[in-house]
Parts: sequence; C-alpha cells; structure tokens
Amino acid sequence: MKNKKKYQKKKQVYNFEAVHPPDSADLLRERERRLKDLEQLTLLSDVFMSVVLSDLKACQHVVRILTGNPGITLVSVKTQYVISKVTSHGARLDVLAEDADKTLYHLEIEGADVTDHARRTRFYGSLTDGEILRKGKDYSELPERYIFYISRKDIWKGGCTVYEEEKRFRKSGQPYTDGAHLIYVNTEIDDRSRIAKLMKYFKTADPFDDSEGELSKQVRFLKTEEGG
Repeated sequence: MKNKKKYQKKKQVYNFEAVHPPDSADLLRERERRLKDLEQLTLLSDVFMSVVLSDLKACQHVVRILTGNPGITLVSVKTQYVISKVTSHGARLDVLAEDADKTLYHLEIEGADVTDHARRTRFYGSLTDGEILRKGKDYSELPERYIFYISRKDIWKGGCTVYEEEKRFRKSGQPYTDGAHLIYVNTEIDDRSRIAKLMKYFKTADPFDDSEGELSKQVRFLKTEEGG
C-alpha cells in the first residue's frame, strides 16, 4: 500500500483591524469619551484616589494637611493593599503610607454599602496591626497608626469637618494612648479649616485647580492627555 500523504490546511485568521483599520475620527471620539469619563472622577472615588495617591509626593501633601504636621516625610505608599485571611474576613485598604519614623497612615474612603462605620474602622485597625506585628515580636514594636476615614456626609451629625477620637479613663478623666489614632473627616461641613479646603478639592478634583500643590499636579497629569 502506498503511504497516503497528509495535508494540513492552515487556518486563516481574519484580522478585522487589518482589513478594516479604525477610522481616525472614531479613534478621536473614543479618546474624547475616555477623557470626559476621567474628568468626572473625584478623589471620593476610592479607585481614583488610590491611583492619585500612589504618587509619594501627592500622598505626602494630603497626609501633612490631615495631620497638621508639615514636617512628615513619607518613605512608602501602598494602594488597594489586600490583607487576606484564610478563615476570617479580609480587607482591601485604599491607601497605606509609612513615614521616616515608621508611623503608618491609612486613608480610607467611606464604602457606599457600609452602615456601621465605627466597627469598620475598628476592624481595619486590628487587621493592620496584625499584618504589621509579625510572630515573635513584642507589642511595643507596634508603630503609631492613624486611620483617616473620609466620608461624603457628616456621619456623626455634629456639624464638624473633623472628628478625632480621644481616649480617656471614665472616672479619673486621664487621657491615654495606645498608639492608634482614628480621625473621621467629611466633605459636607465646611468649617473654613485647612482640612475643609482640602476636602473641597476632593469633591471636584479639578485638573485646572492648582491650589493643592503636588496633589493638583498628579490629578492634572492623570486627567489630561499627558497622563490619561
């Protein structure tokens, strides 16, 4: 018997873009649409804030204002930082920054579906501590930690822009600190403070507003054709 030759037919791949290259006008319209969508984002979007504050200088600008300490020097920033647990609830932190003194700054945007803000911040704080303090380390090695919880509304309805938690013993009235600091900030109340001014900017994230230094530079870069 003669050996039969086997022939393999090559599959023809239809390249739509090669046959029908996109019209330049279509590309321009798509580009303009994306830029328009980007322009509408504000720093109250956890995703956009995370992208903006992944820039060390922009994040440092925000942290300095929120703490009232212009001398803070950040050395690292992590955004959308995931803390996973096998048998318990995990978390995704919007922004976690560290300064030269190893102090941690956690910036979190209010979740749309969250009703118990106090317990959310409690949980996030405990998770962060557990992530930082490795097995075998002493509790004294826990760093100072600040949580800035940023909301659209005045969730505590006290008419303030900033609510800072203060720990005191009930009977003696003595203050004490365990190194954990919790500050609630909202964009609804304008008390004409420096933080309220920053929150105004958070609500707009106007790329042509240069009033917020390094933060404004990063927003402009991302929202214009140069960065977007």
